[in-house]
Amino acid sequence: MTMNRPPPERLPLEEASTADLVREALDEAKELVRLEVAIAKDEVKKEMKQAKAAAIAFGVALAAALVMLSLLAVAIVLAAGGTVVAALIVAAAFLVVAGAGAAAGYAAVPKKPLDHTLSNVKRDVTQLKEHIA
Repeated sequence: MTMNRPPPERLPLEEASTADLVREALDEAKELVRLEVAIAKDEVKKEMKQAKAAAIAFGVALAAALVMLSLLAVAIVLAAGGTVVAALIVAAAFLVVAGAGAAAGYAAVPKKPLDHTLSNVKRDVTQLKEHIA
């Protein structure tokens, strides 16, 4: 990420008035907020891509589970006199596919949303408290 603005010129502390120091602190706080918002936007975009991948994997898992349930129903019907073993083997294969899709979807879900941004904000608040104290 590049900064668009050059840093403001600073007066030596001995020459700066209280108003100048407050203005400088506010300008720095504004810049910090702007940068944190930009970082948060980037992080949200990244996590949305992960959520999209998770949704696709869960969709595949759902489709495979529906097919497995259909084949299980056919297997039950065939239990009365058809080739039950073949139908159960195919149903078991779809169950494995559904399980793999569900596992992939679960693994793709972000575990700590906005983790980087939250840690930056906590660090900034801590630094601000220390600076003020």
